[in-house]
Amino acid sequence: MHTHPIRNTLVTIMLILCVWGTAGCGPVIPFPTPTPTLTPTRTPRPTPTHTRTPVPTSTPILAPIPTSLMQDPSALSFTEECRRVVDGLYALKQDLGLPENLMSENPVRQETDFDPNQYFKVLTHMGMKPSFQLDFLYFDDDLGGKPLVYARPTGSAPFGSYTEFLQSFDEEMSGERSYGSLGHMYDYLGKIQIDGSPESYFEFVTLAFLGDQFYLRWHGLYNDLKILCDPGDMRHVNEGMKDFDLELPEYIQNGIGQIDFTPKVLVEDETVTVRIVAFTKWGGFFENIYVMERDNPVNLLDVQTNPLIEYDCGINF
Repeated sequence: MHTHPIRNTLVTIMLILCVWGTAGCGPVIPFPTPTPTLTPTRTPRPTPTHTRTPVPTSTPILAPIPTSLMQDPSALSFTEECRRVVDGLYALKQDLGLPENLMSENPVRQETDFDPNQYFKVLTHMGMKPSFQLDFLYFDDDLGGKPLVYARPTGSAPFGSYTEFLQSFDEEMSGERSYGSLGHMYDYLGKIQIDGSPESYFEFVTLAFLGDQFYLRWHGLYNDLKILCDPGDMRHVNEGMKDFDLELPEYIQNGIGQIDFTPKVLVEDETVTVRIVAFTKWGGFFENIYVMERDNPVNLLDVQTNPLIEYDCGINF
């Protein structure tokens, strides 16, 4: 058993800031550093169990943030677009299950597995740059598994493993684990082409948030961030809580009505700002504000993350 790696959502957001290509980003260690190995040690997989640890009673943070973005009349409210995108992605991945071929000792993606190019049926204001398509490989160790989405040239052979993928960069594994980050996990965003509409920037942020949330196993399930468009999205939060045999405490229920979930997009001459509210069982509710280059959204210029209601489910795998 180990402590949860995603309790500091600010650090997680800073990881995204770095991997999106921000200049001058220093080293970031967003997760506990495991012992480096070139090949994950394999042991017989036990049935995953959830160990509930006591959660100390704390005063929740209820902070309706009157950010300038929320008050700017030029900022567009995107609740309906958010609803369409989030519901569409949720439907694409609902009840996927985990294919047997990805539970084998050397998991290899099959043609019948989930195709991440289906995202563009929902993300209609973006697509791949010419001659590229999305694909994924499956990272698996003795603690769990998760996909790594990547862009590959159309017609080229897919990678068979994460080790093979790293070799294309002349790199080797250096401590990557199913509960942590993987090298080059956001590289594919550089091959995404948007149409420049306000909707496209919102979709871009959504893809960065949710693009690798499928086929998660055991410790990979720590990747549970949910974008919330309006109070109705609490149904998805509650479903996730039921998986852990949990209910949100009363102070959460009382505080939800104080959150302004409204997604916002502000397009200016050189920058675009996107505001969303997200939830994780290991941190609670956060307002996330991203500032990116208008002509090159993969270049993320600034991130603000404001806690709204703190919560920790107290579960350690």
